[in-house]
Amino acid sequence: MRERDFPRVFPAALVLPLVLVGVLAIGTRTASSTGTAGRGPGDRTADAVLGQPGFNSNTCNNGGISATTLCLSNDATIDLSTGRMYVSDDLNLRILGYSSGPGFTNGMAADIVIGQETFDTDEPCHGQADPVTVCRTGEIQLDVAGNLYVTDRQNKRVLEFDDPATTDVVADRVFGQPDMFTKQCNLGADGLCGPRGLAFDAAGNLYVSDQGNHRIMVYFDPLNDQVADAVIGAPDFDTKIGCLIPPSASDMCEPRGIDVDANGTLWVADAFNHRVLAFLSPLTTDGVADLVLGQPDFASNICNNGGVSAASLCQTRDAAVTAAGTVYVADMYNSRVLAYFDPFGTDTVADRFFGQSSFRGRACNSGGVPTAKTLCRPGGVELDQFGNLYVGDRYNHRLLRYDTPLP
Repeated sequence: MRERDFPRVFPAALVLPLVLVGVLAIGTRTASSTGTAGRGPGDRTADAVLGQPGFNSNTCNNGGISATTLCLSNDATIDLSTGRMYVSDDLNLRILGYSSGPGFTNGMAADIVIGQETFDTDEPCHGQADPVTVCRTGEIQLDVAGNLYVTDRQNKRVLEFDDPATTDVVADRVFGQPDMFTKQCNLGADGLCGPRGLAFDAAGNLYVSDQGNHRIMVYFDPLNDQVADAVIGAPDFDTKIGCLIPPSASDMCEPRGIDVDANGTLWVADAFNHRVLAFLSPLTTDGVADLVLGQPDFASNICNNGGVSAASLCQTRDAAVTAAGTVYVADMYNSRVLAYFDPFGTDTVADRFFGQSSFRGRACNSGGVPTAKTLCRPGGVELDQFGNLYVGDRYNHRLLRYDTPLP
């Protein structure tokens, strides 16, 4: 557990990036977790799809915007106690809620909509922000009480909704702005600029990747205090550092998805450095990354360094970590998801791929039509307590579930 009395701001050498969301335990899959799966565990074929009627279509708002459609689907988050799932429907400026993540069937309809008045409305972003609308969402995350956190990136804020499944769809708290009606890019401990990623650690601390400020913000008591207590990626709250050439182990360039694993290690999709960074116990150590995926060293940042392979990445979008230490990475511009079985214990070369026919493929849908085995610029990865993998397949406008792909 973390001490609550260490300094609020890390010194310059402690600047660090993060990456994932959702610490999820892998257990034995039960009948309730199978949904429409018929392919069995341990494969690279998706078992269920949302946003499309089947695996072979990929139209934005297929048949018109409704409770069954998606457009640039980004991310999912699952309530581990109830199974309820929320999906970030980016271009439709809304969040959709579904009765079950582990049990959804192909094309299932949502039963909750946040950000729009109804399931079939697509009101554009308003000039002024407010507590009932969102403008281009990134990652979303649930806390242990079922409260939903949403990165409302063009409004430069994070919104918190008290358990929207049982209350209402009006935001109750805002991070990064002084009120629900302001949307300015700001530095400082109370500012954000284009936030993209969210994660909780085991102590309940909230991590936010503040993309426009190239930093990670940490809130120790987010329900009671919306001012950040620690910053990673900058020497203090009022300084912006990022997109350095060459990069280092303590800076980042437009960080996206983040996660904190069961050991307290922070993983950050450092998008425009084309890498994932891992920080061991970042709140109590030095804030310098301890591991890099996708590059041969911390000073490199080339897209597909050395060519498309199991060792390269190009514009990473998200990461998620199992209790066993397997790291999933959404490798967006290579249209694939990679799995690293034990990057700290063995090597930093991916062990499994999803969405392509080999580690050297990178075309959307492998150069063909969408299927249950292809991806097109995935934006988010998430896990549930059964070990199922969820992928926001952005350019195919769908969310895929892979039932226990690593049994």
